[in-house]
Amino acid sequence: MFIRHLSLTNFRLYARLELDLPRGLVVIQGDNAQGKTSLLEAIYFLATSHALHTPVDRQVIRWGAEEEGPYPFAVLKALIQSNAGLRLIEIGMQRTESGRLRKEIRVDGLPKRAIDLVGQLNVILFFPADVELVAGPPALRRAFLDAALSQLDADYVRALERYARALANRNALLKQAQEHPLDPDELALWDDQLVPAGVEVALRRRRAVSALARLAAPIHRELSNGREYLEIVYQPNFDPLRPAALNTSYQIGLDDAALPAGVAYDDLLAAFRRTLAERRREEIARGMTLVGPHRDELRFLANGLDLGEYGSRGQQRTAVLALKLAQAQWMREHTGEDPVLLLDEVLAELDAYRRRCLLRFIERANQVIITTTDLQRLDQALLTQAMFLRVCAGVISPMA
Repeated sequence: MFIRHLSLTNFRLYARLELDLPRGLVVIQGDNAQGKTSLLEAIYFLATSHALHTPVDRQVIRWGAEEEGPYPFAVLKALIQSNAGLRLIEIGMQRTESGRLRKEIRVDGLPKRAIDLVGQLNVILFFPADVELVAGPPALRRAFLDAALSQLDADYVRALERYARALANRNALLKQAQEHPLDPDELALWDDQLVPAGVEVALRRRRAVSALARLAAPIHRELSNGREYLEIVYQPNFDPLRPAALNTSYQIGLDDAALPAGVAYDDLLAAFRRTLAERRREEIARGMTLVGPHRDELRFLANGLDLGEYGSRGQQRTAVLALKLAQAQWMREHTGEDPVLLLDEVLAELDAYRRRCLLRFIERANQVIITTTDLQRLDQALLTQAMFLRVCAGVISPMA
């Protein structure tokens, strides 16, 4: 798939943008803080209905737009070409009479929910800050898994939403239990929602990690010039497929995506409930749920070395690059289509060998949008096939 046309109104730096985009490579050059990253964020927003750097949608609206009118304050549109034909994705943000912001999503003119965007526009985003996926806190790695699965699997989105809602209410109840007697019936109510949703989230994460590990290993070998072997190690806080191995880390093997022989889905539910009951006293004392996929971890090892603890920035960056390229292949396996690749100043962070390897990978993609401050960082042979644009203060124009 690829984006034929992008339209932005009052998004970040862009007061108004109408941009035709071709299949293949698009290079956007500009100084810092001129709108390069904002353009990629707009595409990501259309694919996921979520902003990149803020959970507050109002913050992506161009400064001053609310005073200008007319409503809605911000509109994003993308015309997508895929194997299924053309489709138009629209997201509008409008303030209600109460002052709250309402987000409206449409596909081909019909009102849709955020979950209906799954599969409409698949993107892979590369940022220099992605190195924190390896070295940063576990929440970043869980967020990566959630975002990756949410572009492909509507059932995962539903399970994750159910789990998050039950977790929030269960935690509130456990917090209250520190001062007031716990109502076991109310706790059972939230357990009845938490357990099946948690098992579903864990199972689908296992399958995703297994696939990504399989695809990332050969990519990483090429990126490291054959010197390193990448392992992705899944550390579930509670693994429903190995109920007796609580808090035990191990590597997800290629055959670990399915239920093992002799284990039924009901066994997983019973094991999760049993573990929650065993840790209830500790949970009340701490006022939070201590068991479940909200505490999962993911580690990256190169030749047995934990890159988050001991890897150099170069090694960490290479692991993330292999992971993202594996994600692109994984999406292609699931959908039969290439995702749109969005690279924000990534080449500046790589040495010459890894830049060449990455460029060989992206040559195979249907559409790649690269931002850069310096065109000299790009492979000159590749640039002969590219469309060049310049951005300045939220205005994009063809490069002479």
